[in-house]
Amino acid sequence: MSQINLSPNQKNIVGLNEGAYLVLASAGSGKTRVLTERIKRLSETVDGKILAITFTNKAAAEIRDRLGASDNINKRVFVGTFHSFCQSILELRFKLLGYNRMPHIFEDDSDRLELIKQAIKSVPFFTEIYDNLEAKKKNEYTYNALQFISEVKRELISAEELAESGENIEYQYLFETYQDLLKSNNAIDFDDIIKLVYELFTNNESVANLYRKAYSFVCIDECQDLNKLQYFLLKSLCGNMIKNVMMVGDPNQAIYGFNGSASSFMQEDFVADFNAQKISLDENYRCSKSVIEASNVLMELKVEAINYVIKGAFQIQPADTEIDEAKLVINGIKKSVNLKFHNDIEGEITYDKISVLGRNKFVFKDVEKLLIEEDIPYYFKSGNIGIKFSSASMKIFDLYFRVKINPLDKLHQKKLEDILKVNDVFNSNELQTSKFPISINIKEIVTETSIENLHLKVEALKKLFTEVIGDDDEKKLTLDELNDFSNQLIQYKKQNLKPSLDGFKSAIALGLTNNSSNKDLGVCLSTVHTMKGQESEIVFLIGMDDGTFPDFRAVNKGGEELQQEKNNTYVAFTRAKRFLYVTYPKNRLMPWGDYKARTISRFLKPLI
Repeated sequence: MSQINLSPNQKNIVGLNEGAYLVLASAGSGKTRVLTERIKRLSETVDGKILAITFTNKAAAEIRDRLGASDNINKRVFVGTFHSFCQSILELRFKLLGYNRMPHIFEDDSDRLELIKQAIKSVPFFTEIYDNLEAKKKNEYTYNALQFISEVKRELISAEELAESGENIEYQYLFETYQDLLKSNNAIDFDDIIKLVYELFTNNESVANLYRKAYSFVCIDECQDLNKLQYFLLKSLCGNMIKNVMMVGDPNQAIYGFNGSASSFMQEDFVADFNAQKISLDENYRCSKSVIEASNVLMELKVEAINYVIKGAFQIQPADTEIDEAKLVINGIKKSVNLKFHNDIEGEITYDKISVLGRNKFVFKDVEKLLIEEDIPYYFKSGNIGIKFSSASMKIFDLYFRVKINPLDKLHQKKLEDILKVNDVFNSNELQTSKFPISINIKEIVTETSIENLHLKVEALKKLFTEVIGDDDEKKLTLDELNDFSNQLIQYKKQNLKPSLDGFKSAIALGLTNNSSNKDLGVCLSTVHTMKGQESEIVFLIGMDDGTFPDFRAVNKGGEELQQEKNNTYVAFTRAKRFLYVTYPKNRLMPWGDYKARTISRFLKPLI
């Protein structure tokens, strides 16, 4: 294997064999490439399989693309997220966990919200509490209940223990009811996917040993994002048999503390439990000199800028108000595109090479308004996985499809009946008088669907929608969404030797079938959390006033939460490959209608 263009540090990591290693890799240090080259080398030189875990489907796809699709790689390397790895195990072992059929993933937050509301309504005690709350407090109550449920699962403690340490002791009973409702719908949520496999490994030694014997090496990318459940899953997988574990991560990019993630799992627990050797990789091959120097000042780092020939740009620009800030950004975007070419940027400068980042989605309001007025193409980068349908016909199809492959799914059956305004979606007489008569045809098409003939059914739906839907805009939207569904089916069949309807639905829920060729076009608007793992040639970082970024809640709490906000700023900086423009309003319009004077973010003061 050629190691041309690898630095001495990178070559050293690629050449590592047995043992446990923690690679502390700064942003832009080429860690994905190093990890990929090591996996490729191990696949050619050692026995046993290699497990490579990432935290996003995009990162997993990037590693798979770099590894190539040889028979050796396909047979000996599993690359995926914690969720996709655990899902592959559940599909084989679900009966050992008490399920008669493979449980289906309720991936949408609205589904979890509906279940918690059902749990509340099922017990008079909770119903009385809930009904006496005003609308805003009801939302808080259900949100906090769902947070409680997630925390129980990811922190591996009982509902009773967590309830005793908090204010809402009744949440422990909601937890039990919520889990019962999931089970009655033959369903699981995202936290369950990992927790069930952890329980399988810890309670069934023979099953755990099958996987311990199969995998000789484990590699985990972005391990600063590990939470307790994920780390304990790793330990339960390895047991006393798998000693060859490499973690790669950057504690300065730990920004998911609100989800239970902590860099201490890699820096402290992993080092102690696996006797791991620490290695630093603090070169930067991605960003321009100006961006790296600003990032170093921000985080008090000494990351070396390898490519000094690319100077790039870093600027901090104040504006009087949010509207003025938005004008500043739009003018900057237009100036960049009108420039067309710059020595620091490869190829023509287009809207696709520009991103606008912010701490929260609300800061984009004025920028989005001006983008529309100026007819500049843009899109919001979504962190959601799965497919969200907007057209009425595809919503009906999706709900029928879910019920078709999971007859116990009463939650989505009820949603379908509510849309159609009928009491029984399986009663043809009722459907004839439903709000959407087209549902009769959709039902017939879905009922006769198998994985083998699903493409034929998609074609039948295209014909149906073309003939029946009268409104041109609605027709186009519906057909576009159906084409997206069809493309995901193609991706799924490419990835699986034994495809099934159940497997296809799970793959959609986990985001494993998103077609990377369907790229959004235009300026990307994204929160920093959603943009993590991706970069742009030119980045405008907006809303950098104190109380917005860092968020006022983190300012009030201080400590670890404020540090995570600083890490978040570092992640935002290092999304810029060449030019980084940072802006903030000196006056911000508050919700009650008055302007309030703002100061520059405390994180930026050393850079002024």
